[in-house]
Amino acid sequence: MSPSTPISRIVFIIHGRHCPDGLPQQLLQPFRDRFSVDVLLTTSASSATRLAREAALSGARWVIAVGGDGTVHEVVNGLMSVPAAQRQQLVLGVLPSGTGNDFVRTLGSGRHSDDLLALIAAGHAYPLDLIRVTTRDSNGQPQVRWCNNIASLGISSDIVRRVKRLPAWLPASAAFCSAVLAALLRFRPRPMRLTLDGETISGRFLCLSVANGRYFGSGLGIAPQASVNDGLFELVLVRDGNGLDFLRLLPQLRAAQPLRDARVRYLRGRQLQVDGAAADCPLELDGELCGSAPVSFELVPAALQCLMLPPG
Repeated sequence: MSPSTPISRIVFIIHGRHCPDGLPQQLLQPFRDRFSVDVLLTTSASSATRLAREAALSGARWVIAVGGDGTVHEVVNGLMSVPAAQRQQLVLGVLPSGTGNDFVRTLGSGRHSDDLLALIAAGHAYPLDLIRVTTRDSNGQPQVRWCNNIASLGISSDIVRRVKRLPAWLPASAAFCSAVLAALLRFRPRPMRLTLDGETISGRFLCLSVANGRYFGSGLGIAPQASVNDGLFELVLVRDGNGLDFLRLLPQLRAAQPLRDARVRYLRGRQLQVDGAAADCPLELDGELCGSAPVSFELVPAALQCLMLPPG
């Protein structure tokens, strides 16, 4: 690099509580010769959102979320809070170090610093669609969040709700297994009314997933044909049944295959409204609880630039 070449700024936002020993220095080493590097550790549940916003406003060229799907979700929401003109000047990257890491499975961007460097060197930054999600607070005011991977209502969001209610000292794997078992035994389909691009669909649903990415639940391929840059989300509907029926679908989900079951329906669209009883329909976005039905979803094409393998 010649002395006259401007050095791009790259910002790593790392989940502070789960940061492995020595990770910041490991990140710095391969990047320091090519970039101006900042490494920021989160200190609270929402600090990644604030740090991402500040990084974008201060002129960062690359913003890398280091953590699990929750960290990526927070960083995306921080980047989407800045003006579009500044947003389009930066690129999102993901370096997984969490427990689920479902979004990066769709991106195919790798798991190591060298993978990120290779993507940057090859210019593999492509438009990333996002889903704008609107719920209402207790006063009826609209609340907007951005979903980069998958939003769901039903048994999947019930599992997340059960995990959040368990003691914080319980190991993550034990908490997840406990929540899954309880949901499989107790969850029953919920009545919902959907309006997808003007078409009304009503019924009782075991699971409803609005998918930009393909995986949720630590590797379950609920939407194997979804794409993060085709201008559409994939809506996966699982009608009726119970938790044990969902359990029987797990082998197909693990293989990321379309579910061969008459109760499963795959649709595609740009706008969706879901109405249902709020107490029975908690909403999960990228593994985080974010309100409940009624809720609306709108696909926003090319909302961000993102490091990923070439489309197709």
